[in-house]
Amino acid sequence: MVQRAPASSPEAEGKRQTSGDCLRAPIINAFIYEDAGLLDDVGVLDTFVEEVIKSPELSTVYVFITDKDGKILAHNDYTNFGSIASDHLTRTALQSQHFLSEVTRLKSNEDVLDLALPLLVAGKSWGTLRVGLSMTPLQRELDTLKWQVFTFAGIFFLFGTAAFYIIGLTMSRPLEQLSQAMSDLNQDSLPAVPEATGRQDEIGDLQESFRQMVLRLQQSEKGRQLAVSRLLRAEKLATIGEIVAGVAHEVNNPLGAMAFSIASLEKKAPQELIRHIGIVKGGLSRIETIVRQLSEFSRAGSLDLGCIKSDVFFKETAQFAVMALKRFPVRFTALDECVPCSLFLDKGKMHQVVLNLLLNAGNASPAGGCVRLTAAVADGFYLLSVKDQGKGIAAEQQPLIFELFYTTNLAGEGSGIGLAICKNIVEMHRGEIVVVSTPGETIFTVKIPLVTGEMNGSPEVTDCRG
Repeated sequence: MVQRAPASSPEAEGKRQTSGDCLRAPIINAFIYEDAGLLDDVGVLDTFVEEVIKSPELSTVYVFITDKDGKILAHNDYTNFGSIASDHLTRTALQSQHFLSEVTRLKSNEDVLDLALPLLVAGKSWGTLRVGLSMTPLQRELDTLKWQVFTFAGIFFLFGTAAFYIIGLTMSRPLEQLSQAMSDLNQDSLPAVPEATGRQDEIGDLQESFRQMVLRLQQSEKGRQLAVSRLLRAEKLATIGEIVAGVAHEVNNPLGAMAFSIASLEKKAPQELIRHIGIVKGGLSRIETIVRQLSEFSRAGSLDLGCIKSDVFFKETAQFAVMALKRFPVRFTALDECVPCSLFLDKGKMHQVVLNLLLNAGNASPAGGCVRLTAAVADGFYLLSVKDQGKGIAAEQQPLIFELFYTTNLAGEGSGIGLAICKNIVEMHRGEIVVVSTPGETIFTVKIPLVTGEMNGSPEVTDCRG
């Protein structure tokens, strides 16, 4: 039983038509030669069939040639010689003028490409050529091609999946890191400012926005902590000031009586007691100095602000410095490197700050040393620097020297009040005082903003720049 399979594509049909033309040409010639009496028999057809069957390129299953009545004149199976081909394809080919083909399945389940080539010359039919080509080699090639396609498809799928996975990681990892950084962001602890990634896509824009946000939050937090620190310090100083004012008032009265009494005793005391009276007077003088400083500290809660030219302020400060440093065996130099501008400050209290720093510098400098006062403007601040050539301040002591009653001097040589007063006055001007110290050189720098506002409770903003 022969089963008919679907027809093949037009392209394949064209190739088969060309192959059929090549095969039937010698057969038609043999029929013509026989008809003309040039050949005694058609044995040449058997030879032709045998050559087609033996051809390694065609994988031929069967070949036979019929005359115009369907009688088999040559067949690769000699038992079929002389029989009448009654199959549908042969009968159709004998009635047709066109090349015919179809795929059939033999009883052995082998698919065969069945070709029927009408043998026509000038409209005259000489018969038909039937060729059955095995499709097993083609099927093997198709199976091989199928596995190759599946293999390459699998490889491409794996590579594609890996590529998409890597791309996904590249896209998701920075987002996960950013999400984690945002989760860690809280009021108690701010993360370190992320480094700029340099990405030029939307993720890079998001990372840069987050970095800028963290930077602004850190700056705001520093400002908040500074404001809280100043507030606590102000409250602390206000409390201490109230206590100090009361103590100073209570001490001043007996201190005046003691000074009057000692002065009277000094006039009447014998010579051997004069030395002891001098020691007592020195102690009283020191007590008076401390009480005066405490009184000044208690009154440092307000400013009398006004505009003054920077060159005038520096000149007055330098003149006071010359007089104040006369009792120290040091040289004094003053240099105004500031382009003349206007300052908005409490002149008296700022003179007090600078003179206190100059006296400390004179006290710290060795004999023959130099104390230097300079002024400059930088980054919107008016800078006054006092430099000495003393032994310096240890690094661990530098954060403490502005605390009230803390001193680096020996016992009995310092009260620890002066620098605390200086810091308080400078901070009231919305400025800061910083120290840089190494062995043989210490520099205190007072920084006062050129533009100040809301100082001492005043809501307006004042710009006194020249």
